[in-house]
Amino acid sequence: MHPIHPMVVHFPIALLLASVLFDGLALRWRREQFRDTSLSLLVLGVLAAGVAVLSGHFAEEAIERSGISKDAIELHEELGFAVFWVFLSLLGLRLAMHWGWVKEQPLLVLAAGLAGGLLMLVASYFGGDLVYRFGAGVLPR
Repeated sequence: MHPIHPMVVHFPIALLLASVLFDGLALRWRREQFRDTSLSLLVLGVLAAGVAVLSGHFAEEAIERSGISKDAIELHEELGFAVFWVFLSLLGLRLAMHWGWVKEQPLLVLAAGLAGGLLMLVASYFGGDLVYRFGAGVLPR
């Protein structure tokens, strides 16, 4: 199978971190455009994260057959799922606020985004560890 997972993971990382950045800008300057941009980036980031999780599932099957530590693979997978669910939950909250179902909570949104971003960076670290330490997806010479 072609290694699609390493090709797509950069999109949710960039989109979701940019969404958090725009939440910070919206908090600082209270501009509706920043909040709207953040929400758009969050929608795209969650969609991209879904693709990353799905492609990671297929990559896991191939990597498990290569003899790489199951614990290392599972750690990265569990962190990736956690990131997806944190940002999907944040998207649900943001949509509820956007539609007026819930009062705006900009500090909560920023805190959840920062926590999700930190979790995503940890998941990314362990994904890199799979490649650079264990050689996941690397062809032998």
